[in-house]
Amino acid sequence: MNESQFARTIKDALDAGLGLSAEASARLKVARERALERHRVPPREVSLAGAGRAGALLGGPSHFLTRILLPAAFLVAAAIGLQQWQEGQRAARQLAQQVAEIEEIDSGLLTGDLPIKAYLDEDFQAWLKRTSE
Repeated sequence: MNESQFARTIKDALDAGLGLSAEASARLKVARERALERHRVPPREVSLAGAGRAGALLGGPSHFLTRILLPAAFLVAAAIGLQQWQEGQRAARQLAQQVAEIEEIDSGLLTGDLPIKAYLDEDFQAWLKRTSE
């Protein structure tokens, strides 16, 4: 049995009905019309899809709050977060640089022939920087 034959069989069965009386068929018709009338009631308010009452409170999809203010607030929050993250990265780099300088001084103290007082002398530090450049 192909699809068109199957559809024809279903159509014939539906056309034949259930063998109901004329009175029962009339009551079913009235009930069906009432159900269709209740179904045709227009919606009372326009709201965002899936937002429920929150969408109605925001005033619909073209409202200033949902179209401009909320995206702007998210953008500002993202910019602040990015700035904070960059500050943290900068502080971490500065700390790593300080640690490297301290390690250099410690290794110079431990392996060098100079006394510790030479490393504490500011003029000597300036001379070291000039000679290393």
